[in-house]
Amino acid sequence: MKSKILLMEWIAVVTTCLCICAIFVYKIDPYFHYRKPDTKEYFYRLNNPRSQNDGISKHFDYDAMITGTSMVENFKTSEFDEIFGVRSIKVPYSGATYKEINDNLIIALDHNPELKTIIRGLDTRRFFDSADLMRIDLGVYPTYLYDANPFNDVEYLLNRDIIFTRAYDMVKEKDDPNATQGITSFDAYCRWQYNYTFGIDAVLPGRDMSSGQGASVHLTDEERKIIYENITQNVTSLAACYPDVTFYYFFTPYSIVWWAQLVNSGELDRQLEAEQYIIELILEQPNIHLYSFNNNTEIITDLNNYKDATHYGQWINSLMLRWMYDGKYLITKENYMKYLEKEYKFYSEYDYTGANNQEDYESDFHAAAIINQEIYGVAPESLLASENVEISLNGAQLQSDLYDNQLGIICIGSLSRESGSEIPVSDYVRDTEYIGAKIHVNDMKAHRYLEFYGKKESNQGQPSVFVYNSEGKKVVSLTISCGDLDGEWHQYVIELPKMKGEATIILNGGYIDNTGGENSIYCFGNVTLY
Repeated sequence: MKSKILLMEWIAVVTTCLCICAIFVYKIDPYFHYRKPDTKEYFYRLNNPRSQNDGISKHFDYDAMITGTSMVENFKTSEFDEIFGVRSIKVPYSGATYKEINDNLIIALDHNPELKTIIRGLDTRRFFDSADLMRIDLGVYPTYLYDANPFNDVEYLLNRDIIFTRAYDMVKEKDDPNATQGITSFDAYCRWQYNYTFGIDAVLPGRDMSSGQGASVHLTDEERKIIYENITQNVTSLAACYPDVTFYYFFTPYSIVWWAQLVNSGELDRQLEAEQYIIELILEQPNIHLYSFNNNTEIITDLNNYKDATHYGQWINSLMLRWMYDGKYLITKENYMKYLEKEYKFYSEYDYTGANNQEDYESDFHAAAIINQEIYGVAPESLLASENVEISLNGAQLQSDLYDNQLGIICIGSLSRESGSEIPVSDYVRDTEYIGAKIHVNDMKAHRYLEFYGKKESNQGQPSVFVYNSEGKKVVSLTISCGDLDGEWHQYVIELPKMKGEATIILNGGYIDNTGGENSIYCFGNVTLY
């Protein structure tokens, strides 16, 4: 009898503990399974797409969406909102098939009648997937979050990892007096831009793009059947069901290296025959605006835009947003055959070995800077020769024959700031002293990048560059230690946040405190806003 009582007590204790854990997860709801996030109480990190996207699609407030694979992860919803005039979310599924993307779109459209604009990437290397293919090789799919079965929610509510590495951490962080509440921005969500380098040395480390051509392979009837089932089920069906929704679909623009692989394997004909068939299927739906950027060969052939054969930098995402809004590279029933003819001619005749000799930019964001004018319509502005700025020099002088024989600044000396001072360098150069130039910009316009070339001439010369908004608050900076410099010219690009009106830029070339030599020299050249 006593053992039976003990067993009942043990069951009651265990049941109580499980209930407490379930209530704990339900209240915090880190995956938004039941409701939108409580951003006034906790900070929610968006970093688990296949677990969080379902809740985002069901419970967030939005009228537009970006979705797709890793090819859409560098899109910024802030740019989408600004350009298209929408309130958007981004729900990417890295490596996903067409079915996985479409399944989530069904959920989003079913739960949110306000959703009227969808941007979706169509990965061209997935043209031949079967209609029901799912990427089960990426880990166990959390189907218990996607279905309407309340009983299997136990896998969420009593999930050890969610309890202890997600919900508990959120509560612990909330109790920190320095903690902030909120949520990861959709600009930053799944963004991989800063984890990689770009250019030919990253894409082709051996610079060995070959020009061989394999025996030509063509599309088979069986492949046409597979394509038909995949596209009609996972691409066009939703457009037919939701005629009041506008779908912006685009073929993901892979690099010239990917096209070389098609040529070398003999699969170019097959790929473009599949593309033609898919285009013809998609164009039957009037509310799908289909785009392809493959004939913008300046983008495709410049490997400075890519980290590997297929993945492009965030500036290409930004450019595609502008192009889609402006209707550039739109494929229609009237122009698609000319588009295909031009595409085939270029990629079948291109000298692929010529790409082995292209320049690899020292700063990856130079590729972004030079196309910013096309995105935002603002011309590059040479800061040292602009009428839009006011320049004050201290411990420095302008010289006309520096980098590329252009106007630049020679900075001589070190700051008087005490070694070990608690005053941040950014505050000190703004309020007390700088060695170089303080540049007041009257109007930042739509500039998004600050580029310069720099060179240490002697001793402890080093660049410390700070950008302040109209209120004098530092918004971005770049500092390179003198010990990491070799006395040669180097290219630097600073990505700027969106800024309106006035700004101040300080180019400090002196060492950051009084331990630097009086004869330390650093030079700035070709200082340009893009």
